[in-house]
Order: sequence, then C-alpha cells, then structure tokens
Amino acid sequence: MTSSRWHVLRDGDAGLILTVAFDAGRGDARFADLASRLDGRQVLEGVPRPSTVAALLRHGADAYVTPWLEEIKERGQPVRAVLGHCAGSGLARELAARLRRLGLGEPALITFDPVLVDSRTLGEDYRTAVHTLAAQLSPQDLDTALAAARPCDDGPLATGADVLPLAEALEAAYGTAVAAACRALGVAPAVQQQLSDRFSHYLAYLAASAWTDAAPPRDTPPATTVLSATGGIGTSGADPRGTVTRFTTDRTRLLADPEVAAYTARLTDG
Repeated sequence: MTSSRWHVLRDGDAGLILTVAFDAGRGDARFADLASRLDGRQVLEGVPRPSTVAALLRHGADAYVTPWLEEIKERGQPVRAVLGHCAGSGLARELAARLRRLGLGEPALITFDPVLVDSRTLGEDYRTAVHTLAAQLSPQDLDTALAAARPCDDGPLATGADVLPLAEALEAAYGTAVAAACRALGVAPAVQQQLSDRFSHYLAYLAASAWTDAAPPRDTPPATTVLSATGGIGTSGADPRGTVTRFTTDRTRLLADPEVAAYTARLTDG
C-alpha cells in the first residue's frame, strides 16, 4: 500500500510495523535500510503531512496524526510495533497510543536516537537550512536570515506548544531567505515555492512532535529506546519507564546497522 499517507518500505505477512521519520536529505540511514533486514514483516512509513506551522496552530497536533490513523483503521490489521526516529519519536508515541485506543493492536513503541524537540532544536535545524543557501545570499541577507534564529538561543528554553510561535517566525524568515537566493540565481517561482514548502513541512513536523511530546498519552506503552554510541543524545529523550540499549555505531548509520536490525526483529516478533 503506497498512498499519500503511507509508503511501503517492505511487504510481508508476518506482522505490520509503522515508522515515523522525516528524511532531511542529509544522507543518513533511514527506516528503508532497517526495513530491508526485517524479513517477512510489512513495514510502512508515514508520509509527513504537507502542512505549515500556521495550519498546525489552527488544527492542533492531533490533526497531524489523524490522517495516518484513518488509513490504518480502514485496513483493520493489528499493528505490531510503531518505530520513531529522532524528532519523530513524539509522533510515534502519539500514534501508538491512539492505535491502542482504537483497538488496532497493542503495538510496541521503539524509538531510535529520540530527540525532544525544543526551541534549541528549531534554531539548529533552521541555521543548517539557511547555510545551504549561503553561497547565493548577500552578506546582509545572510545576517538577516541567521538573526531570525537568535530568539531560539537567547530566550528561555521553549518546549511543547510554546515552540509554535518560534517555528512560525522561522518559517517566514526562511521564505524570505529562499526568495533572495532564488532572485540571485534567476530560479523559477515554482522552484522557489517548492524549497519554501519543504522547509515549512519540516518545521510543522518538528512542532507537531514537540507538541505531542509535551503531554505524552498516559496509555502509551513504555518505549524501548535504541541509541547510537556516537552522536546520540543520551537518555534525555528516552521514556524513563522503558529500556535503553546502545549500539557501537555512528548516529548517521544507526538504522542501517545489522545488529540494530536483529534487535528490532526480536522486539517485533509475535
């Protein structure tokens, strides 16, 4: 089943596994790498919503997860596990809890290098995105663009729904920076819109995860957290009720590690 909401990573009949992540295009290993080693299982990846921070403010974080649930509900197949990577861990937790409420299984929750999204996370990811445009920006435009991230660092740490105003400001600032870069390159307006939209979708994804993580559902199963030995965040993003396992692999290759795949397969066995 490949649709606008779920993408098939692996087909099989030995149990349904759902994954939540956002491919930021950095070349890191993805759930597709992990799925290739999960023999027999059907592994689906949630397609991040083409949303904006403004839409998230209007409709709430629940609306981000609801379309994923609707399609799984139509299938009626019990879900064996929900996997979340990095910032997707908060959304995976929400998805697992709502699946349980709907009677769609008692899915295990497995998080991989989980990140609790806060204002610092937004600032770091925004600066990374802006620096990809640096060669096409004037020094003044670059300074203006980077200045938009200062409230993420200088003010008190914002978490949960409090990150949304910051995310909305970064969304607007990035749109301005993309417009300046595209003018310098003579890029077509449609390409400019695609660049702005992709980052808007990413910010909405981060903000939705922060919002759901702020008040985790009480009926969510304890997470089994898988961390990399290098570059991981430690246990600060792990569910304190669950278990934490570290693997001697770099953060960027965690989802492609054979030992991690074998461990995940054991956790998702019927």
